[in-house]
Amino acid sequence: MGACQSKQKVDLIVYHAVVYTVDSQFDTVSAFAVKDGKFLAVGSDKEILNHYETKQKIDAYGKAVYPGFNDGHSHFLAYGQTLMRWANLVGTKSFDDVLKVLKAHQQKYPEKWILGRGWDQNDWAVQKYPTNEKLNKLFPGHPVVLSRIDGHAVLASSEALKLAGITASAKIDGGEVVLKN
Repeated sequence: MGACQSKQKVDLIVYHAVVYTVDSQFDTVSAFAVKDGKFLAVGSDKEILNHYETKQKIDAYGKAVYPGFNDGHSHFLAYGQTLMRWANLVGTKSFDDVLKVLKAHQQKYPEKWILGRGWDQNDWAVQKYPTNEKLNKLFPGHPVVLSRIDGHAVLASSEALKLAGITASAKIDGGEVVLKN
């Protein structure tokens, strides 16, 4: 005869998620339970759903769930935009590597504008800022805009500059337009 174990009541269960726990191992789990506004438990869907019950369950449909945001300088909106539409250039080892990522991205997202973020020439064997000549050649007629990993430099194709009305004489508060180094 099996023992009947009752489930603990909680206020909220989120399951079928990718939950970033930010513990010392930066583990990810798929579910968590909340009671009185605090995380009570994290674990697999099976663990959480078998041990806790609530009237408020949220199926996250495999989406990411991050713990509270308290960082006053997180660039969270830019991160979200990058995930949704921009080519991820983080970890590229050369400008040619960047171009390969952009070509693959263009196949997946054939819209007119090609956007990328995350390149860092300091990670490349040739640690020079790239120029737009290869962008102009590989993506004729397409505006291409690439933001450096820190967001403090942008590389744009000639088409992007033309569409934006940016010329060598453009005045940029706090910055400059460099058409040739």
